[in-house]
Parts: sequence; structure tokens; C-alpha cells
Amino acid sequence: MKKRYICLVLLTTLLASCRNIEKYENRNAYQIPVVPDRVPEKSAVPTVESVKEKEDSKAMKEFVNSKVLEHGNLSFYAVDVQSGKVIENYRGKVALTPASVLKIITSATALEVFGPDTVLETKVLYDGKLSKNGVLTGNIYIQGGGDPTLGSSGISIDREGFLKNWTDAIKKIGIKTINGNIIVLDNLFGYEGISGKWLWEDMGTNYGQGTYGISVFDNIYTLYLNTGISGKKPEVIKTKPVIQGLVFDNQGLVMPGGKKNLYVRGIPLENKRRIFGVVPQNKNGLTIQSDIPDPGLFLGQYFSYYLKRENIKVNGEIKTARLTSQRPKNPKVITVTKSPPMSEIVRILLVKSDNHYTEHLYQLLEKTKGVNIEKFWKEKGIDVHSLTVRDGSGLSRGNTVSTKLLVEILLYSKDELENLLPVAGKDGTVALFLKNTPLDGKVRVKSGSMSGIQSYAGYVEKDGRTYAFAVVVNHWNGERSELRKKMENLLNTIF
Repeated sequence: MKKRYICLVLLTTLLASCRNIEKYENRNAYQIPVVPDRVPEKSAVPTVESVKEKEDSKAMKEFVNSKVLEHGNLSFYAVDVQSGKVIENYRGKVALTPASVLKIITSATALEVFGPDTVLETKVLYDGKLSKNGVLTGNIYIQGGGDPTLGSSGISIDREGFLKNWTDAIKKIGIKTINGNIIVLDNLFGYEGISGKWLWEDMGTNYGQGTYGISVFDNIYTLYLNTGISGKKPEVIKTKPVIQGLVFDNQGLVMPGGKKNLYVRGIPLENKRRIFGVVPQNKNGLTIQSDIPDPGLFLGQYFSYYLKRENIKVNGEIKTARLTSQRPKNPKVITVTKSPPMSEIVRILLVKSDNHYTEHLYQLLEKTKGVNIEKFWKEKGIDVHSLTVRDGSGLSRGNTVSTKLLVEILLYSKDELENLLPVAGKDGTVALFLKNTPLDGKVRVKSGSMSGIQSYAGYVEKDGRTYAFAVVVNHWNGERSELRKKMENLLNTIF
């Protein structure tokens, strides 16, 4: 009996080993990606040379063993684009928190799904009857299409030009009086506004604005304050633009000397903001930016001001889709405002590291196309086990990604993405990175920076070769500037 049991155990172990071998082979089998019809000739992820883990280069060893990274967690991966050869791989499969280099993944997905030429539309409509003497018995509707660029500082010098155009269009069709409401249809993405994975310190800021079907002026206002003597609260003077009904719980404090360390906090759709921190004494005209709590309602109110200024009477109320069930019936189009093409939106968000733009693309992908980013790239043949997507911009600390995955997406999206990335030493958030080094002007790269996180990912063009790379560091000792210097030395040595 004992011999039979031993034989049975050995047989079971052998069968399990065979199944494990089969699983391992299937796991590494090449997957054919699902590619949209608009790019029928685009292949799957470019082949990367499959090699055993090689010994780290001298430059990599020096970087890893530097004092600044003694207690850090890091990953680096680099590939020669033409040959597919892995030229450096230090823990390339490790999942780390990426910060804003996640924008590369959101951008690449949006370009692939929507195409570079797609534009987003905001429509002004009306329903009801328009009499010969210019009286509209019906409503005016502003229908949002998820455009983050409406009145944005990223694309326009005349940020209120679209409002002038809307007013002129209403005058052109002969409307002089509106016996109805102005209703803003801002519900394309729903009303959650922000990711549930963001921190309280991000809410109400000028980098953590809410994302809705309607956005205007980057969903940001400027708060102006005067300060007096030490020990008092700073005086709130005004906001620009004026936001009706906005109130402040002012917990700020004037202190002698020192620097301004003031911040504003608040939750989406609530017309109340709390002021914290300190400001120096006897300073007038201090400013801080915060998010517009309810962009759709604000836009309706601001537009009504433009209409009244042109002697167009509005006899109804200003509402949003959240506040009324009224929807247009057999509407007529008054005018349409179009965004720049998708490629330009992506270029701006990558250069400026614009969370607001990126979160709109993330919502458009999820809410209008049903795209799950993790599943999307898995279908392209990429191993997404290291990828966790909690938002589009990288602001959530719940996001994770490996440098190997970042490089594989850079390889797949090179034709669409490379020329949209900022140039190190020259543009946007990387204007100082690699400046006055041999790689100055030769690297197109996205940076990522949050407390305890520094990352870069992009392309190097040197000596007729193109390389895709990514580096992510979570936690380090000392100053961020010291870590960046080490990263610059690493890249200049490897490439």
C-alpha cells in the first residue's frame, strides 16, 4: 500500500510539472494584437530581443549604489529601437508608482483609439419657438463634449473669445429675449469629478481640478488677498473670474517675514473653499489659484452675463443637467466650438504635464468608448501585470507600472507619440533636465514628479540610433536636484 501511495505521489508530481511547463510556454507565446482599422498595417509590439538577465553596466552599478539611493526602490529599462536589443535592464519588471509618466500610457491609448485628428465639440442649441420679434419661448442649451481646452490658457490668448462668438451667434439668429432657462448639459462623465484614489491635499488645487462634460478656463480661478499685521487672517479681496456664491472658510494666518505657504482645499461641486497656511505681513495683491467647484454652473452664469451685456434678456434660470431633468426637444444648433485636434491636446498635456487635459482623455476613453486601459494594452500583446491604472494623469499613488511596460508602449506608439513629447533642455517641465549636457536637445521625454517619486520616459536620438528608455525611482535620500543629477549622469553614460 505504501509503495502504491509513493508511486501515486510521483505520478501526480510529474503531471503537475508537465502542466507548469505548458503554462510557461503559453505565457511566453507571442500574442497578435487587435489593431483598429485606421492603422491596418501597424504590427504588434515591436520585438524586443529576448535575452537572459545580463550583468549591469558600470554606469548602472554606480547609479544603484549611490548614497542618494541607499534606501530607494528603482527600475530602469532601455532598448535600441532599430534592433530591438535590450541595452540596459535593472529590475525592469518591477511595479512602481510612476507619477506623471503615466500620461504617456493615457496619451498613447487616446491617440490609438481616437486618432490624431479627432476634435471635441461644445454645442450651443435652442429648442421651443422663436418669434419674429426675437422672443425665444424655450431654452438655450450648452452641450459639453468633454473638451478640456475651452477657454484654456494652453491654447488661446483670448480665453473668452468663444463666449463672444456664442453671443454673436445668438444675436445673428435674432434672439433678443429668452423666456426660458440656460441649461448646461455637463453630464457626459457623470459628477464624481475626481478620482476616488486622490489625496485630500490634491483636492481644490490648481492641479487637481474636477473633470466634467463641460470645462472652462482650465476649471481654475485666481484668489486675491491682502495681508496686514502679524497674527491676523489675510483679507480675501476677490476672485478672477467672479464665481457667484463662492464662500471661503479662511483659516490662513499672517506671519512676520518668511514666504507664502498658502493653500486652498475643497470638494467637487461644493461652493465652499477652505484657506490654510501662512502669508507674510503687509503684502497686497497676493494670489493663489484653486479649482472652480462647479464648472458647468459657472459657465452658464458667465455666459448669461455676456448675453445681458449685449441687451439679450434672460428671464429664466441657470441650471445644469445635475439640477434639472429638462433636455432639448428637437433642438436647433446655434453654433459649435471645436477643440484643437487630439494630437495637439496630447502635445500640450505632455509638455505642460497637464493633469486636467489628461483626466479628460481618460474619461473620454472610459465613458464614451468603454476602454479599460489595462485590458487595451493586454490585447496588444503587452504583459500588463505591473500596470495598475487609478486615474489618467498619475496623480493617484495607487497607480503602478514597470519600466519595461513603459518602454514597450513607447515602442508601439513611436510614430504617433515621439514628436509630441517635450525636448529635454528646451521644453516645458523638462526645460532644465539634461541642459548643457551631451544629450541636451537629443531626448524627447516625459517627466514625473511627486513627493518621493521621480521618473522619466521617452526617446533618445544619438548617432543615427533611436533608443526608448524609462527610469522610475520611489524614495531617495537628500535633495531631488541631487537625484536628477545622478539620472542625468546615468543617461549620458549609457547613451
